[in-house]
Amino acid sequence: MARARTHLALLALALTGCSGGGPPAELSGLWSAGPAACAAGVGVQFGAGAIAAIYDRHRETLFDQPTYQVESQSGDFRVRILYPLPTQPGGARSAGAHGELMLVRDADGGLRPSSHTLVDPRTGSVRMRIVDDPAMSALTLRPCGRHHGSEGLRGRGET
Repeated sequence: MARARTHLALLALALTGCSGGGPPAELSGLWSAGPAACAAGVGVQFGAGAIAAIYDRHRETLFDQPTYQVESQSGDFRVRILYPLPTQPGGARSAGAHGELMLVRDADGGLRPSSHTLVDPRTGSVRMRIVDDPAMSALTLRPCGRHHGSEGLRGRGET
């Protein structure tokens, strides 16, 4: 009986770890294309329920229900973001297709996508957008304000 409880506890712990939850702390706060956008309060926020574009007081969902998987937390921070593709009216009821974004931190603390693929597990097809992918330009970002990704030891900027 004790052994069964141990196995159930380990299974529950494993499922909790795989649930995705919210974004990693490295993605907290507002991220923008540059200082002017930050000053205007325009940018992108990574949340548990959505990745959203913020325009003044307006919020628009870019990617709904994302799942964050941190690939590397060392100096070369990488996070894989999985999101379900929306079903289209009149189309298949459960497409099962999803998108995969890989974001990496660059040398000056910003984020940039290194890949963006669309995957359909039912057919096995994978589509990689290379030219003119709006996600590649929309998600090349800098943190707004103080951010631990761009701050040095104890919140001081590196010199």
